[in-house]
Amino acid sequence: MRILIALFMLVSTGLSTTAVFAKPAPAPTMAAKDVDGVLSKYRQAPAIQAKVKKTVVQETMGTENTSTGDFYFSKGKLRLDFTSPEKTSLVYDGKFVWLESRLDDKNIQVTKMRTNELKRSKSVLTALFEKKDILRNFKMVKTAEAEGAKNYFFEPKKKKAEDEIQLLQIVLKNKELDRISYKDQLENTVSFDFSQVTKGKVPAAKFSYKVPKNAQVTEI
Repeated sequence: MRILIALFMLVSTGLSTTAVFAKPAPAPTMAAKDVDGVLSKYRQAPAIQAKVKKTVVQETMGTENTSTGDFYFSKGKLRLDFTSPEKTSLVYDGKFVWLESRLDDKNIQVTKMRTNELKRSKSVLTALFEKKDILRNFKMVKTAEAEGAKNYFFEPKKKKAEDEIQLLQIVLKNKELDRISYKDQLENTVSFDFSQVTKGKVPAAKFSYKVPKNAQVTEI
């Protein structure tokens, strides 16, 4: 479960290396509308695709890992293909979540998860693209601007120590999604940075998955 969460969910404490100038937060409803106004364009598009960089910072371990790859979304279906430094794919075909990790062509591990488990996992990335009212469970705590980007910071309305998300950051730049990130209860930070976002058609095959030969499959 935590593998899926790590791939889907995102947090940041505003960890930009440049100076960020905070200003008074507008009404939470307006902030939610700003964010959803951008995301709704993606929801309404036949499909979107983008380059993505995932960064995972583990505070307790003092480590930082970065992966790069491609992101695809269409009509509630999602795919993430990371090619560097390790080859990993995550496909949500509308019924199942498939997570494939491979050391090489002979050592392939596949995890299959049912849709109801996806819902329980509180997968923020999927929810943000699918649901118009996803931010109803969050309150905006501040906004900030840096290098032409608008940063929106949210916390759960009913914050609990066991909640996976303690702080949610959404960054918009030129009315496009630039970053989604989250900070969890263990002070880990997971960030997804998007670039080269395009709207159009994505082959349906991108959202289907076939288990490779000789793969070791685990079903949750």
